[in-house]
Amino acid sequence: MPNGDIHLTSRVVSLLDIKAGDSIQISYDNDEVYIYVHMRQAINDNIAGIARRTSKTTGYLRVRWTSLCRKIISMDGRANFAAYRVGEPYEINGLKVLPIITRKNYAAERN
Repeated sequence: MPNGDIHLTSRVVSLLDIKAGDSIQISYDNDEVYIYVHMRQAINDNIAGIARRTSKTTGYLRVRWTSLCRKIISMDGRANFAAYRVGEPYEINGLKVLPIITRKNYAAERN
């Protein structure tokens, strides 16, 4: 969302075992974009990407990170917000990552 909200679906939360208080990070490698857990139970609230519970739906988490949202939205440029699917998790250098499939912005398809 343009306001900085990143909604993590229950599938993403489950695949990466993200808990409220964990910090996520996005990484780029060539043309691939990955999401992964950067820090478990981050103590410092100034760290970007800390997952918070949502009151609406069980299993979903929300992250507030405005600069990352703007970057992700601008990758496509056809909509004011972005919605991407993820692939299957795998490991890179012992770190569990989830590829973000950026070739199709489902938010742009709804407009």
